[in-house]
Amino acid sequence: MLAGILFLFAMSNVQAQEAPSYRHIVSAGVGLWPAIGHYDPYYDLERNLQDEEMMHSPILSVNYQYMMNRHWSLGGTISMGRWRQYMRYIDSGEIADKKGDSFLTAMFSTRYYWRTKNWVRTYSGISFGVGYGWEEKYDPWPDEHKITPSWQLTMLGIEVGKGRIIGFGEFGFGMTGWLVGGIGYRF
Repeated sequence: MLAGILFLFAMSNVQAQEAPSYRHIVSAGVGLWPAIGHYDPYYDLERNLQDEEMMHSPILSVNYQYMMNRHWSLGGTISMGRWRQYMRYIDSGEIADKKGDSFLTAMFSTRYYWRTKNWVRTYSGISFGVGYGWEEKYDPWPDEHKITPSWQLTMLGIEVGKGRIIGFGEFGFGMTGWLVGGIGYRF
């Protein structure tokens, strides 16, 4: 009986040391392939022009999460990115014109942590907010500035780390990209 009580006491101390109760997480990440921009094939045979597929820059994001309890968090994300598409002369391949789209988003987010043991935590989440985009068009069309809804669905996120510094990776769809990775700080 005494051995059982001592065992339970020892285990409760080990669990308290392995899982400190951090309430805040600040992270920075880099994402690939956001849900923005689209490839519109364009040919101008009179001027001997064609466009090529667009190129995305990495999406940079900063995130804050407040842990309401062991499984739920609320927070926000700010992200920014850019894509560019070039118009080239068909015969020479020289650049004749370019267009692109830049964006900045601010989103509220929530996460559900479904595994919170040891040094690995897994989660899913959803974010909604607003985005500001400015699009550079091919000449002679004017550039556009627009405000649109923004969102991100994180199907699987993984945080790895025992202390205050963590690494993370996410697989999802939306404004921060299909794949996101980065580092974070818990306090």
